[in-house]
Amino acid sequence: MYLDALKLLDCESQLNYAVKANPNFSLLRLIRSQGASATLISGNEIRLALEAGFEPTFMMYNGGGKCQWETQLAIEHNLLINVDSLWDLKQTLDICRNGFPETRTARLLLRINLNIDSSVHNFVNTGKADSKFGLSEKESEACLELLEQPGCPAELVGLHSHLGSTIYQSDVFRLSLERLLEYRSKLVSRGFIKVSLINIGGGLGIDYKLLEFETKAWQSESEDNKKNILQLKEFLLNLEEDQTDGCSRKNILSSLSAYVNESIAFEDLRLATTVFLSTNKHLGSKVEQICSSLTAPKPVHATPLDLIQSVSDLLKGKDVKLIIEPGRSIVANSSAVIARILGCKQSSEKRFIILDVSMNEIIRPCLYGAYHHVTILNNSDSSNKMEKKVFNVVGPVCESSDFLAQNRMLPDTCEGYAIIHDVGAYCYSMASNYNVRMRPAEVLVDGHDCILIRRPDTYEDFMAPYKEI
Repeated sequence: MYLDALKLLDCESQLNYAVKANPNFSLLRLIRSQGASATLISGNEIRLALEAGFEPTFMMYNGGGKCQWETQLAIEHNLLINVDSLWDLKQTLDICRNGFPETRTARLLLRINLNIDSSVHNFVNTGKADSKFGLSEKESEACLELLEQPGCPAELVGLHSHLGSTIYQSDVFRLSLERLLEYRSKLVSRGFIKVSLINIGGGLGIDYKLLEFETKAWQSESEDNKKNILQLKEFLLNLEEDQTDGCSRKNILSSLSAYVNESIAFEDLRLATTVFLSTNKHLGSKVEQICSSLTAPKPVHATPLDLIQSVSDLLKGKDVKLIIEPGRSIVANSSAVIARILGCKQSSEKRFIILDVSMNEIIRPCLYGAYHHVTILNNSDSSNKMEKKVFNVVGPVCESSDFLAQNRMLPDTCEGYAIIHDVGAYCYSMASNYNVRMRPAEVLVDGHDCILIRRPDTYEDFMAPYKEI
């Protein structure tokens, strides 16, 4: 979708896949075959991308803490290098001068901290002034002065900014591009005439909560929304009989009570509200006024096409090449985890479904409070017909933070399987062997074909580093 959208631009463009999102080797080769390049964060990611067949000339090496050997590897293969700090630049120039038999010339971009708030979780918000990423105005000037020195073994070819991750709107990308283009004009006037690459980073999110309403429970509601739902119930109770269609009024009141008493999910309540309003249209504005969450459409999340269209007019007539570095929005919704239900338990306050998958494989919920939709499959009966109750979905790891979902309205079953959706990005790439648990296999599904693209870990794999000691 990105490659098609980029064709709409009135300038050159380049798509770089952010390997950190999911570095599966088979996946990398597939993405490379579609015409994308790669953005890397470590020396081993560079090695991996080279082995996967990416063309080094278009590969981008990012990172705020580059080891000498990593930068040397990037210079050796003529990668584009993003400068994240003054010491980063000094180290790069020193390696150019002293790291090879003859002086090398590095191709550099400056990563500028534009102090743009992308309104995402603080842990993935990288564009604000207090972020560890990017050059401040003062450091940028110091870098430029170094690059202006006679005999400097580097050429400044571009500018870069990355604002964060799970970004849902395209306006911040436009603002970033506006500021980078303005800064480029100043640099060209100053004599940096080779600055032609404008890299607006990645970070576009996906709609993780697309199916949220199917399992959303009363416990998950905000206090404001709880108050609004109760007010709606009171409003409907106080209506005179002749003011509504009696049957639909009875149904929505029943659904409101069932939702508050946690025997149905939010989607069921929304459906009852829709039916009620279809036969009582004169009450639509009043119902929406009291509880808009039951009537308003879900928020629209920007697509790759939205992103490109939002910046396209800024690039007309500009002699630049646009680079974007998506990861999550390419792979996140391409994958799901199939987990076995080990059993259920109930404490004095909570019910738990316990899976054989944990925070080891899917760390985002405990790390960021991130949402992943969960679907229950059960062979003995249709899970849609089962009684539903509110559960926390947890793993077997010895941590209280080992949860995959909280307060979800799910079928009341202690057997079968659970599907955890949208785990293609920042799940397996952040997985661990905590509690000496082995990471699972990865399987690529292509039509009716299932192809093993990573075997599961074994105990022998875990012990291998200790064998020679």
